[in-house]
Amino acid sequence: MDVAISKLEQISDVYPSQFTLTPTQVAFFEQQGFLALDRITSACDLTAIRETLETLFESRSGFAEGAFFDFAGARDEDGIFTLPQLLDPRSFAPSLMKSEFFHNAMAIARQLLGPDAIFAADHALVKPALIGGRTPWHQDDAFQDSGIIRDEISIWMPLQNVDLVNGCMSFIPGTSKAEVQEHRSMNGDNRIHGLECISGFDPATAVACPIPAGGCTIHTSRTVHGAGPNRSPRPRFAYVLIFNGPPSVALVSQPRPWLTGKVTPRMQRRRNWMRHGGMLIHSWRRLKQMRHIGFREMSVRVLWKARKLFGPNRPKSAGQTD
Repeated sequence: MDVAISKLEQISDVYPSQFTLTPTQVAFFEQQGFLALDRITSACDLTAIRETLETLFESRSGFAEGAFFDFAGARDEDGIFTLPQLLDPRSFAPSLMKSEFFHNAMAIARQLLGPDAIFAADHALVKPALIGGRTPWHQDDAFQDSGIIRDEISIWMPLQNVDLVNGCMSFIPGTSKAEVQEHRSMNGDNRIHGLECISGFDPATAVACPIPAGGCTIHTSRTVHGAGPNRSPRPRFAYVLIFNGPPSVALVSQPRPWLTGKVTPRMQRRRNWMRHGGMLIHSWRRLKQMRHIGFREMSVRVLWKARKLFGPNRPKSAGQTD
């Protein structure tokens, strides 16, 4: 990993001119809720990112703290993951924030969300060769607490060419303008991290987006999207950067009943890690990452958590009374 990190640090010193979307691309994104680009970074940057992420996945970095887990699995013991995912890989390889991909993605986010757009999170996924599972139709907003209001986009970059054989992204046009639809845990099993949307969209209208390595797709947190299984003989890697517009605390939160009762192996490991010293590590990481996440975003997160804990002014779910 040291070699890959060194490459990323070298690349960060020589950025190309600021990446810009055309007016036609912006209009398409605003209308359809997604966009596909053939290039967002250079071949050199792509190679360095892939080497870094391959090392993190091989070592299962973050497993004990619940950052590494199977998106589609109910068990961890057997170690056979069909859709391994790593949350916040920047915590284990800070050089990812110095990549050309990050620089260009930030420029796109400010164009789509406004000059106050901030980086919020990153994650990486692998669909193993031949057994990589499907990513069910879902909205990213369905995973999140509805107490914080913000515009959000995800910039998804494949680290190899992607198509229908190895699981390229597909989107349901126009769903970005809808509310969060009804979801459930994958296969109805609350031990599984993944969610699937079960109403409010028509899969027949889906648009698949095969793109080359180093290209990207962009979608909002309300856009219904998914990806098929990996039936190819090679693993399919993807790296995702998430950006937010200025956040605010909701006066009335919308219910997320599909999150109630969810107890996954990842959540159990995370809880145990936090109780045994992880809270200090987590807090230290957040302080170091403040320049990326932003003071306003962090302040809103703290305010929301405080209002959840202390009444009587805590936000209420729609239809809820004290």
